[in-house]
Amino acid sequence: MVEAWPFDPFVIPTSQVLRVGAYPLHGAPVFHVDPNHYHAELALKQALLQADHRYYMQAYPESLPAQWELLEWGVAELARSYPQWFVARREGAELHWENRLLNQTATIRIGGDLGLWPIDWLGRQVQEDLLLMKVDEAAGHPLIAGQLCFPNRWCLDDKMGLPLAAIHGPVPRFSERLAFSTDQLVARLQPHRPVWRRNWSLVVLPDLDLSPRLGPLDREKAAITADNAGERIFYRVERQTLVRLTHHPAVLFTVRTYVAPLVRLAADPQWAAALADLLQQVEPSILAYKGVQPYLQPLLAYLQRQSQPVA
Repeated sequence: MVEAWPFDPFVIPTSQVLRVGAYPLHGAPVFHVDPNHYHAELALKQALLQADHRYYMQAYPESLPAQWELLEWGVAELARSYPQWFVARREGAELHWENRLLNQTATIRIGGDLGLWPIDWLGRQVQEDLLLMKVDEAAGHPLIAGQLCFPNRWCLDDKMGLPLAAIHGPVPRFSERLAFSTDQLVARLQPHRPVWRRNWSLVVLPDLDLSPRLGPLDREKAAITADNAGERIFYRVERQTLVRLTHHPAVLFTVRTYVAPLVRLAADPQWAAALADLLQQVEPSILAYKGVQPYLQPLLAYLQRQSQPVA
């Protein structure tokens, strides 16, 4: 499976086999900059970080050298992928940066006093969440730094320092089906050969920030019927990439989130039929984990109705 570019987040997977499903990027951008939503999403990040910086940004001090490499690589990747918007130039120990979308320039002394963690600074230039894992097979590749503003029902408080297997512990059958292959993917990932994967879910709020602090969503789910499912349910997609740093034993995990109401996507009968087929393939435990089980039947009834061609 080769990623087409520009990326279409709302393509329905053709099957739902529980597997890692990572594919080479083949030169496609690691970061997906969408100028139509860039300013709004970065403003939201800024507001969240200002309101509760510790909740959305955490790092261990020992991750700092890898973060500096990440920052330098990240701005170069943005300039490579989008030269019309970004310029990065290294002169000795100084990095000169221009972000034309934000009308922003900066001169950064690598290893100096940035005023922010480097991963936090880079995260304020992109629409992705950024997570940094230490490549350490014995320790299970723990999470050592992250700026996480747009999570789907998880937070850094619950995951920092944990190995990959524990981070994904709530995923049904992860330990027996996916833990080994996921660990091997991180351990064997090579610099300059990033990979990507897609992760989909259905949610009952359109917000990018679905932090656990929102509380339970049972009331919203209980109100869903076949008549209002299109307006009440949202299709949420994560374009995830993994990038191995060159000089430090660390892997960057990016998460770019897209959300759209079903009523817009299911206006296409083929799309509605494809989602209905997918939902009927998924194991009940996975549907429960994704939070779909409480409204599965009215959702399928809605999709069946939408999949009928208009006479």
